[in-house]
Amino acid sequence: MPSPSRPPATPWRTPGVLSVDEWLALNDQAPDGSRYELIDGSLILSPPAGFVHQWIGAGLHATLRAAAPADLVVVSSVGLMLDDSPGALPDLLVLDRDAFARAHRAARGGRGADTAQVARPEWVKLAVEVVSPPHQVVDRLLKPTKYAEAGIPAFWRVETHPFRGQGGDELPVVFAYTLDGEVYRLTHRAAAGSPTEVALPFPFTLDPGSLSAT
Repeated sequence: MPSPSRPPATPWRTPGVLSVDEWLALNDQAPDGSRYELIDGSLILSPPAGFVHQWIGAGLHATLRAAAPADLVVVSSVGLMLDDSPGALPDLLVLDRDAFARAHRAARGGRGADTAQVARPEWVKLAVEVVSPPHQVVDRLLKPTKYAEAGIPAFWRVETHPFRGQGGDELPVVFAYTLDGEVYRLTHRAAAGSPTEVALPFPFTLDPGSLSAT
């Protein structure tokens, strides 16, 4: 007996490069609380952030905003242009306020509306990723590699769950990196209970213990 007919398989293709509007429209169609990132031409679907992730991200946002000088602005979950295409969604960005403001003034005047909805690497002083268990490789390796290639001068990785090499450090642990050529070099490892002086994106005392949800 012949097998029932079925439609031919349609190969799934990576989107390659999207415009800002296309990428925003794609995220409008994402499942509730999820988000699409487009990195190296591949789509990555991130599930909704858990309670600890959101708590620590919000705490770090408030901490950075309170300490930031007037020429910098701190934003959450704003898209970032990479390789002349939108797609990455860092948990936090510290941006040059003047560049950010110029883009929005241009957008209000009908110029550059696309780039006003996402940040460009040259505006960014710091990118932060709070590591999510489903996307550890992306948060620890892929995204920082792309940020370094884009010339972003500082990157922080925030570990909120037990990890290899944690030792006796209490969570959360913040790994602070600075750009050295085309790669990031670890400059500080700050654990809860160990306030640490950092120099980038501006000098201040980082206390991961103040971010803990417990």
